[in-house]
Amino acid sequence: MRNLFQSFSLGGGALEIAVVSALLACLLAQARSAPVRWTGAVLVPLLLSYCLYWAPVWMGTSSDQYSSWAFLGVGAWWIAGVIASVIVMLVVRRRHRPPASQPPGPQARP
Repeated sequence: MRNLFQSFSLGGGALEIAVVSALLACLLAQARSAPVRWTGAVLVPLLLSYCLYWAPVWMGTSSDQYSSWAFLGVGAWWIAGVIASVIVMLVVRRRHRPPASQPPGPQARP
C-alpha cells in the first residue's frame, strides 16, 4: 500500500485529487447553504491533497524529503482539486437552477 502512495507523481496526484474532488463537489453542490458549498469546494481538496501527500510517511516512510517538498506537493494538488471542484460546482448549480420566469409579454392573438 505504501508503494502505491509513493508512486504518485506531481501530475498523477493532481489528476487523482482533481477527479475525487470533482466527484465530491457533485455531492457538495446539493447543499442549500452557499457558504457550506464554497467552503467545502476549497477545504475538501486541501484535506485530500494533504492526506495523499503525507500517507507514505504515516505508513512508515522517512519524512526527510517529504517535509522539504510539502508546500509544492500539497499546493499543486490542492490547486488542481480546487479548480475541478469550482468548475463542477458551477456547472451543477447552473443545471439545477430553476428557469427564470418570463415577464408577461403581449399575447399573440390568432
